[in-house]
Amino acid sequence: MKKETQIVDAVSIRGLFGRVMFKMLSIWFILAFSSSIAVYCTATEMIWPTTFIAAMSGLISICALIPGMALATPPFPVESKLSRRERIERSGLFLVGVLATMIIRAVGTVALLVLCRYQMGLPVETIVLFVCGWYIALTAFEVYWLAQKAAALNAVTSEVPLAATDALVDGTDF
Repeated sequence: MKKETQIVDAVSIRGLFGRVMFKMLSIWFILAFSSSIAVYCTATEMIWPTTFIAAMSGLISICALIPGMALATPPFPVESKLSRRERIERSGLFLVGVLATMIIRAVGTVALLVLCRYQMGLPVETIVLFVCGWYIALTAFEVYWLAQKAAALNAVTSEVPLAATDALVDGTDF
């Protein structure tokens, strides 16, 4: 029996962060659109500050996920399972990406808060409400999706055939 070794990428960390970024941008767009409509209907004088804060929060989301998208995982043979060392390395890379994401998000939000505090003529409570509201909402979605996708790190892609075409049905192969 001829045995071939195919090289296949496991679920890549880069792809995982890319899917999370797509979901984040989608939810950000929906939240920004609905909050803009709500602010326009209730307090039209607040439309500029809230739109600016929403746009900057979306930009912070993009910037926060970029380090995770820069991480790459090496290919491994389909027949072998990930060794303990490889699992630890992949988990470590993922954690580095998540940590970089959270640090960039926190620093970016503090910078946005300081910028808005000194450049907008609004009460501090209003600025804190909008900036922290965006931070909490986007971080909650980001953490949820990253945690949900973390379980797929050690899985092999589903397109790979796991059985040889010349194997018998009952499992005996002569």
